[in-house]
Amino acid sequence: MWEPGRHLALAILLFAGTSGVLAQEEPPTTSANREVLDILSDPELYNRAIRPSADGAPTTVQLQMYVRDIDIDDVTMGTTFDATFRMIWTDYRLAYEAKGVQYVTVLDPTLAWLPDAFFKLAKMTQYKSVHPESYLRVFPDGRLIYSTRISLHQSCPMDLARFPHDVQTCYIRIASYGYTTEDLVFEMASSSGVTFGKQLHSNRFSIQKTMTDHCDSKTSTGDYSCMEVSMTVRREFGTYLLEWYLPTIFLVIVAWFGFLIPAGQFLARLLLTLIPLITIASFYNVYKESLASVPYIRAIDIFTAISLIVIFGTLVHIIVCQIRGSNAPEEKKSDSPEDGEGKVTSEEETSGFRRLLKQVIQKASFISRALLVGVYCFFLFVYFVAYCGTG
Repeated sequence: MWEPGRHLALAILLFAGTSGVLAQEEPPTTSANREVLDILSDPELYNRAIRPSADGAPTTVQLQMYVRDIDIDDVTMGTTFDATFRMIWTDYRLAYEAKGVQYVTVLDPTLAWLPDAFFKLAKMTQYKSVHPESYLRVFPDGRLIYSTRISLHQSCPMDLARFPHDVQTCYIRIASYGYTTEDLVFEMASSSGVTFGKQLHSNRFSIQKTMTDHCDSKTSTGDYSCMEVSMTVRREFGTYLLEWYLPTIFLVIVAWFGFLIPAGQFLARLLLTLIPLITIASFYNVYKESLASVPYIRAIDIFTAISLIVIFGTLVHIIVCQIRGSNAPEEKKSDSPEDGEGKVTSEEETSGFRRLLKQVIQKASFISRALLVGVYCFFLFVYFVAYCGTG
């Protein structure tokens, strides 16, 4: 049965509920996001091709870098950084009012104006492909933070004269590509400009210190702002000590064991000296293939060369002793039928001189052995003091 009053009441209640839902306000975060996106999408309110500037002054951009991982290759003299790179500046066109909203995140930073920063020493800059790997945070006062994750491969020229006791400095230079210092100025953030991850580890290197400085460049087209991050790294010597230095020293000592073998066993003495000599020479040629090729002498070259010279001197000493022993004249006796008794030959008459000469030769042999051992020990002392003790 139709009841007009009842159906009218239900219609009024339904309309009132719908109006209540529509009358509910949007959350502050959603409202702020909508306002920022409306500004960015309106060409009359925002033009991303125009640099933000207060009264025509240069736009100041602060830089931050968080290094997650680093790989230093001394063979190619290059470094690879996995880092988060941030730029901070102010664009008053994007200011908004929203109570309780700290910032608005825009996942498409290309909607806004971005500084034209580039890495001067980079051979390749790879932006991570997983979405999102970059974002733009817009604060109510118009302050912006652009953050992106990059893999940066760049050159790091090295002086390897002290290798493997060297300390190297690698640089990261961030500059403006198109804007001169009249339009854009880079500065490093006062706090935490460059930070490193807690689990950061570089193979065979330890990070000593980092410094920042300006590196503005002047060209025919103008002056360009640039910031430089210098990172000082020290090579870890322990690996090279175990891989090369201790084995080489042990082989030199093995060669000296030939001094303890009787002179009559020449072949054993010869082999005990030849084997360390051939081993060091052959293995060093293989070991050098894993090192950088440079046109000058390195510390490891000096150490290896002196070790080979000492072993070669030991080999020469053993050979000379063998030749002297095999050519030593024997004392002879001759029987004269006329006298019926042995007469002293000319060699026997000079036996006193020969005994003296033999003593001199024995002393010379001892001195040469002591000289080889002493010179090498002194060299090791001077070497490690000069390269390890002085840093």
